[in-house]
Amino acid sequence: MPRALTIIIAFHWAALLCLSGARSVAAPGTAALGDVIATGAVAAIHFMAALAFFWAMVSVLIDSDNEEAGQGDVARIAVAVGLLATTAGAIGPALAGDIAILQLCALQFAGLLVSHLIMQAERGATRKPVGANDNSRAAARLLAMLAATDAKINRMTRQGAGTPGDFWR
Repeated sequence: MPRALTIIIAFHWAALLCLSGARSVAAPGTAALGDVIATGAVAAIHFMAALAFFWAMVSVLIDSDNEEAGQGDVARIAVAVGLLATTAGAIGPALAGDIAILQLCALQFAGLLVSHLIMQAERGATRKPVGANDNSRAAARLLAMLAATDAKINRMTRQGAGTPGDFWR
């Protein structure tokens, strides 16, 4: 069963963070070199977070996001980079005293954390239990018992077994 909520959430955050990075680059500001470098760094972090969520979406679509393949941390990495991008986007306005941006970043933090919980819950709900209806243990035990019985029968019917100690060899 495909994880539809994870795909929708990952696409949503990829688009939102990509637009947020583009908005931070296009925002008017001073022409000071420090502001240009800071704006470029924030935009780069937003684009990396968008790429991480896109990676999470693609890994769910191609079903490579499972514990057995060692790829179970893709969504957690994307959420962590998203939180880093939100933090980086909030530092500049927080130093300038812009309370509205801080409230927006707090909502974005809460949204990322709830999204993480939803993605992890959906992952656990759709996880295929290994060996739940698998009778491999019972089959292996039956085969071992048959092999042991066959070995006993072969020893008992061996030609020339006249001494009592031959049974245990």
